[in-house]
Amino acid sequence: MRLCRKILAISFKEKSIFRFDYIVGTIFAFLYIVLKVYLWKGLYGADGEDIGGIALNDMIVYSIIAGFTEGITKTTVMKDLNDCVLDGSVSANLLLPIGFKKYMFIQSVTRNLFHTIYGIVPSVAAAMLLFSFHVRILPVNLLLYMCSVCMGIIINFLYNFLFGSSVIWLRNSFFLSNINSVLLSLFSGAFVPVWFFPGGLRALSKFLPFRYIVFEPTAIFVNTKSFEEAAAVLGMQLVWIMILFGAVTLVWNRGRCKIMIQGG
Repeated sequence: MRLCRKILAISFKEKSIFRFDYIVGTIFAFLYIVLKVYLWKGLYGADGEDIGGIALNDMIVYSIIAGFTEGITKTTVMKDLNDCVLDGSVSANLLLPIGFKKYMFIQSVTRNLFHTIYGIVPSVAAAMLLFSFHVRILPVNLLLYMCSVCMGIIINFLYNFLFGSSVIWLRNSFFLSNINSVLLSLFSGAFVPVWFFPGGLRALSKFLPFRYIVFEPTAIFVNTKSFEEAAAVLGMQLVWIMILFGAVTLVWNRGRCKIMIQGG
């Protein structure tokens, strides 16, 4: 436990050095939320009539909370895994006493914490002050949302680690990050909620883990799900965690013996 805290502290200090990057990141995160809100305002029109049973106020709240959820569940483990195999640092990381996967997860969580505190929270707070909306936050919804976000973080990490492990066989998997970004943007509901998906895409999203990273936690927060539906979401997230964890364990155990560093 002391070692984990030490890694968290070191990683946090490393990220705090590049403050300018996070200032720029905060500005872009704010502009991204503003873009989404104005886009939905334009689609709803001046009268603001409901679309598909979803009111404009709910969409504004969804856009802001989805921006926060997307930021806190984000991970760069696919890129990090690709880089550490290419530059050879994976050889040292494999010798860590806490295990390579746990080390990568701690790094990912640390990066999320720093990015959330210094990037996402200020941008979300600014967006909340800029746009007039009302939201009814129930304690049970907030608790369920927090539990769902925590599992969303794990799902996103395991999924990215699973496909990032392909670098062991492909030698360079940078192109998978682009593919992953497209899939995540489309199916996670970060930009367009699953409510508005056509029938085919909506049905397909039920068999993919992406909607359980952003859409489902956000939908719980904005109170569009009953307690039973929210409990079912948490259950599906747990199922996806077990599936992905099993797949990651299998792939990593088979692949770690095949790791080649710079052809050696």
